[in-house]
Amino acid sequence: MTAPLPHRAIAKANRKADFPTMAWHTLLLFFMGFALVTGLRLAFDHAKGGWRAALEPIMLQGDVVRWHVWASIALTGLVAGYIAFLVKARLAARWKVSKVMLKAPVKAARWQAINRAVYWLGLATFVVAVLSGIWLYFLPFFGWLELVGYVHEIASWALVAYMLIHVIAQFVMGGIWQLLKIFIPRFDLLQAGAVMGVAGVSGALGFAALDWSATRDLVAAKADTAPLVDGKLDDAVWQNAQKQMVYTSHGWNVAGGETPIEVRAAVHSDRIYIATSWPDDTRSYMRLPLKKTAQGWVRMIGDDPRHTYDGADTIDYYEDKFAIAISPKQNPFGGGWHFGPDPLPGVKKPLQGRGYHFTDDASVVDLWHWKASRTGATGQAEDSLFGPPVPYDPVKHEVRYPAGYVSDKKDKDSGYQDNFAKGPHGWSVNWPSRIVTPKYLPRDLTKLQARLGTSQSPYESHGSEFNMGPDEIVPYSKELDDKIPVGTLIPALYWKKPMSGPAGDVAARGYWQNGRWTVEFSRKLDAPDTQDVAIKDGVYLWFAAFNHNQTRHSWHILPVRLRLPH
Repeated sequence: MTAPLPHRAIAKANRKADFPTMAWHTLLLFFMGFALVTGLRLAFDHAKGGWRAALEPIMLQGDVVRWHVWASIALTGLVAGYIAFLVKARLAARWKVSKVMLKAPVKAARWQAINRAVYWLGLATFVVAVLSGIWLYFLPFFGWLELVGYVHEIASWALVAYMLIHVIAQFVMGGIWQLLKIFIPRFDLLQAGAVMGVAGVSGALGFAALDWSATRDLVAAKADTAPLVDGKLDDAVWQNAQKQMVYTSHGWNVAGGETPIEVRAAVHSDRIYIATSWPDDTRSYMRLPLKKTAQGWVRMIGDDPRHTYDGADTIDYYEDKFAIAISPKQNPFGGGWHFGPDPLPGVKKPLQGRGYHFTDDASVVDLWHWKASRTGATGQAEDSLFGPPVPYDPVKHEVRYPAGYVSDKKDKDSGYQDNFAKGPHGWSVNWPSRIVTPKYLPRDLTKLQARLGTSQSPYESHGSEFNMGPDEIVPYSKELDDKIPVGTLIPALYWKKPMSGPAGDVAARGYWQNGRWTVEFSRKLDAPDTQDVAIKDGVYLWFAAFNHNQTRHSWHILPVRLRLPH
């Protein structure tokens, strides 16, 4: 028979934690912190500053969406493992709250009971954080994403508060040794710890499998006749093609930030056709138009005359846009979105402070970017990409560095052009001043205004693409300028011929009616050049809608997998 331990030996043993519990606490603290600093970055990006700016030093930057998902997988495994550990080691009493103990006269006993009650408070908060995270990630079709996002963030901060309360309760219960014991292991309950490890890995793998399986398929129809790319969806193939709803969030100038996007696809001969449709109350065509003032022509950035373009984050005078990202990789956004004010050290920081698009493994994410005014008039989407960061040149990139987001090459003078002089480094001569000299003026101002419509507000629908075509322009002259009255608004864009070269590979046409945009895209299935991704069975797609803003588009994390007809 084993003799009982003396009182001093028992006290010494109580100054140590069993090894599985110590390891679990360490991993839990790490991954909860990891989830917090990555989630903060996402919340900060959506909110455009605010009080979260004070927390910038602790926020991670880079591929934070993927890291946040990893943290969620790890936390799922830790919870599954701890439940298995409690069952195997028969330690359910650790969570049992006794009313008698809550009223015990001995302080240590009373605080032990209080601490167990705090466990349940932390568990409830954790459940709210998990359920809201599941809603945002797996169940966006339920809507209310902005509200659920706030709940998720509040629950995360509540968990931080819980950890502080937990530490205080432990200290009051047993002093400094009660806190230090979690760092001093005693090697028992190892069998239960092994069960915890197996259950934890299984739980994490289960979450990862669920994540993988949550990707939905978009099955492309086989078209006997090529649909007309006109944005109207009245071709026979679209009536029978499968519809897939993609629920995007975080968009600006949209109530709640949510934009549901309807997507269909079809294949005819050697081409893919993708039809997209989404709600938008206004047809926005203005992109930084030029307005005549007594001082000269001004680039309209926002309604406030003090606005400048130095932030590259315009949310007022900008066109509606839509983008499709295509990658053979399932990583969020194909691994092409890196958040933060300086995600690529050694180069110029992003002007908007939100991050850069680039890949860090030499891969390419194809980007079809339809722009209502810039490419809408020529029936195209600009074929672009997220790729490895371009070599940094402090002179060439003095004002703005693109990182890995670049347009495919286009032939000189093809496609849209800025209607004002540029400096040697690609910006307006007197950047960041808004005063510019137009390259071209309207050939017939009355006729142009009739096409564009009378509204000068970025918040109302506009009549037509806010650009000037080849038959609408004449070179700038002071004499003609003097005839144009102060207050006149003209496009800051012109074009002489459609985009040619690799940038013009994608045909696209948009049509707005009754508060809804529809845009059809088409390109060859095979990659037209090395800057493109071939459209093969199983490629992944992401969609983004821009409601008259420059960068603050809606987005979604889980991709759509394209299935081609046999």
